Amino acid sequence: MTKEQDKLVTANMGYVITLARQYKSEILSTDDLISEGAIGIMKAAEKYDVSKGKPFVTFAAPYIRRAIEAAINRLQNDIDVRSTDESIPVGSRNNFTLLNVLEDHDAPKADATVEQASLSEDLLRGIGVLNEREQAVVKRYFGIDAERQTMAEIAEGLGLKRERVRQVRDQALRKLRKEARKE
Repeated sequence: MTKEQDKLVTANMGYVITLARQYKSEILSTDDLISEGAIGIMKAAEKYDVSKGKPFVTFAAPYIRRAIEAAINRLQNDIDVRSTDESIPVGSRNNFTLLNVLEDHDAPKADATVEQASLSEDLLRGIGVLNEREQAVVKRYFGIDAERQTMAEIAEGLGLKRERVRQVRDQALRKLRKEARKE
């Protein structure tokens, strides 16, 4: 692994930990889940191409998830499971069901949260090139510093027509893209 790849992995281990904690597993400890996630992020770092413009965290998330899920599935396949809610003895005193090792679908997805935060940071950095109205529309539309709003809600709040809000949004996004290309 190159130094750049090593830096990407090291800088994003907190994200791996966040993802690993989303998986409830009594087959694998949290440390084991993190280790499996680390293997996934290393594979992602090896394949990551910065020139494609995709944030590393967004690129790496599927690799991390696959690595964690593969480890859990490997161990599940080693256990003779007749039912998802049947108790399976593991170790000396641990009894649990297969349902205990499945992903918690009610937990917020860390990759979506991190991606949204990354997009918000990028927008806030570039938003200075926009005029006051464009900033107001973009912030409300993307839910920056406030809850996300529909174009109709934005129009009502700013005293504009819905179509004008769409035009302002599109104009603002063009400005942001132009500014991003400069950088």
